[in-house]
Amino acid sequence: MIKLIATDMDGTWLKNDKTYDKKLFAQAFKLMQDHDVKFVIASGNQYENIFSRFPETQDKMYFVAENGSLVAHGHQILRVDDLGDDLYHTLLGIVNEYGYPTAVSGLTSAYLLKSADPDWIEENHKYYSKIKTVDNFEDINDRIFKVSIVTGKADMPKVMSELRSKYSQFSFVSGSENTIDISSRGMNKAVGLQHLGEKLNINPSEMVAFGDSGNDAGMLKYAGRSYAMSTALPEAKKAASEIIGSSEDSSVQKKIIELLSD
Repeated sequence: MIKLIATDMDGTWLKNDKTYDKKLFAQAFKLMQDHDVKFVIASGNQYENIFSRFPETQDKMYFVAENGSLVAHGHQILRVDDLGDDLYHTLLGIVNEYGYPTAVSGLTSAYLLKSADPDWIEENHKYYSKIKTVDNFEDINDRIFKVSIVTGKADMPKVMSELRSKYSQFSFVSGSENTIDISSRGMNKAVGLQHLGEKLNINPSEMVAFGDSGNDAGMLKYAGRSYAMSTALPEAKKAASEIIGSSEDSSVQKKIIELLSD
């Protein structure tokens, strides 16, 4: 029996233009409500960003944001797991060493450098509802979840391998084909789902998950049934039980309707 359905957002639920088919969602959400299935948005993005995309249903939904570091039910924050000062300052050393464009994710805001490319700063508004630009990352006063560096697609495999070999205290996953998300070791979306499962008395075997990137792999392995998009990165496809269509075709919404209409 399915008791919980979790989906990633970018590249999985959202189309390339960051929209989704709201009629299909209304149909799928009604089925989930009728079957008492908990619906979870599990994303590497900021909580406010993913929360705001569901204005009519957000209070009845669960959210696993920042790759598992923040868990919420509607407006209610259920869990926060930040890096702490020591790990954060070690991360700043990595940022300075590699020099790639960087976004720092905190509880109250995301942070970008004022010196960053203005077009890149504007691009980040697709992923963060709250952004502050700062002179340097050292002066941020917030609970930090995650640091994301934009290596570019060509550099990412090499940089990922180097970071994993040098810094065992962190978790390094691909947030997209050109971005590495860095958080505390062991932190991923599966941690958020485990917390919800314990709170709601739902076993992993009763969960379904959808994803497309490296930061979805843990969740796809954790859930009893999982689906990767046809456009997914190889590590997501390897972790999933089955491959389905793309986000452009609203394949997640269609699969949810199929699963709950049997």
